[in-house]
Amino acid sequence: MNIELADYDPAWPGLFERERSRILGVLPDAELEHVGATSVPGLCAKPVIDLLLVVDDPRDEASYVPTLEAAGYRVTVREDDWHDHRILKGPDTNVNLHVFPRGCAQVRRHLIFRDWLRDNEDDRELYARVKRKLAAQDWDRVQDYAAAKNEVVLEILERAYLAWRAPSDDVEYVTEMPSGNVRITLEDYNPAWPDWYAREEARIRGALGPAVVRLEHVGSTSVPGLAAKPLIDVLLVVPDSDDEDAYVPALVEAGYYLRLREPGWYRHRLLKDSDPEVNLHVFSPACEEVDRMLVFRDRLRERADERAEYEAVKRELAARAWDRVQDYADEKTRVVERIILRALS
Repeated sequence: MNIELADYDPAWPGLFERERSRILGVLPDAELEHVGATSVPGLCAKPVIDLLLVVDDPRDEASYVPTLEAAGYRVTVREDDWHDHRILKGPDTNVNLHVFPRGCAQVRRHLIFRDWLRDNEDDRELYARVKRKLAAQDWDRVQDYAAAKNEVVLEILERAYLAWRAPSDDVEYVTEMPSGNVRITLEDYNPAWPDWYAREEARIRGALGPAVVRLEHVGSTSVPGLAAKPLIDVLLVVPDSDDEDAYVPALVEAGYYLRLREPGWYRHRLLKDSDPEVNLHVFSPACEEVDRMLVFRDRLRERADERAEYEAVKRELAARAWDRVQDYADEKTRVVERIILRALS
């Protein structure tokens, strides 16, 4: 089969608005976005209007599917093992209504790709050239064509994410740390690291009890076989990370100290301890960064080749001197984003 691409049609935004009005008519508070190639002026596309709908829990179909069915939509795809993704088709216009959960990193991925292509003519033309070249080939399935585009999509997304993730100056340091000529010490994977995490988990749960929404071992020490700084990164989700009175005093009593606040970056708090060294990252529920941290960890656990790629970059950077440990972490951003984007593709 060949893929039929159409030149950009100025009517496509109007078709999106019609579907948006129809959906808002039955789900007045719906979070909807026009995504995909038809959302990018000047870009050739299959004439299919892609909409993105964010809900609290796509698996809870009773909360939104019957209402959409009454408006003429029908569920055609369920992917419980891939971000709980659902696709619904529309009643008349050729529509793919993609449903993802709040806090899912896929939402940001779609929006960043769309906005980058809208604003960057060179990458928009690059993407169009690759699409037209691939569309001229014969494919068994549409999915095979989509998979073949993935290389250029990842190339473009990497540029887009690096621009989007510019360092934020919205950081309040509660406890200052020494800087200047910092050396990064990497150790081969230590099988004791999961036990170190287990002790921290018990300490945190003992301090916070039911205030713990989620607790996970993340970072390099959570990946068997990966060299790392001997530092245990802990991901803690609480009902509201801004409500420090609900968790910080209890964690301080348990031996941690508050290092910093980043209200403009997912309302992140960082607490630390030094025996062993621990970074305790605190976020609120339905947070995209939580999803990204877990996606990154799980990808490295599953893929030996990408684990080796990441370790090689870490070792090269660790051989340098740094003013701050954060500068070393920032330099890893490109390879980290590349691996996360592969996991999300």
